[in-house]
Amino acid sequence: MHLDHDHLGAAHEHHHDHCGHNCGGCESACHTPIEELVALMKYMVGHNAAHANELASLAKQLDEIGEHTAFEQVMQAVSDFEKGNLRLSTVLAALHQQ
Repeated sequence: MHLDHDHLGAAHEHHHDHCGHNCGGCESACHTPIEELVALMKYMVGHNAAHANELASLAKQLDEIGEHTAFEQVMQAVSDFEKGNLRLSTVLAALHQQ
């Protein structure tokens, strides 16, 4: 999987390869569908955590320049990211028990 998007105006790429080996160019999946979904969810949890950290850094900068209301709102967004990640992590834990 290849994701392209901007962070604070600076474009960068994310590469995520679910298949850890060369499949010889086969068109069939390297892993089962559940393995693919779990790998993607793990990636998203890490990706969301990175975004939460970036937002917290932005919030700190807002606070430092006296934008306290904006700081509080951005920190609420950080909390929302963290809550979402907790839910995803719970799903991942349940899938690993199956």
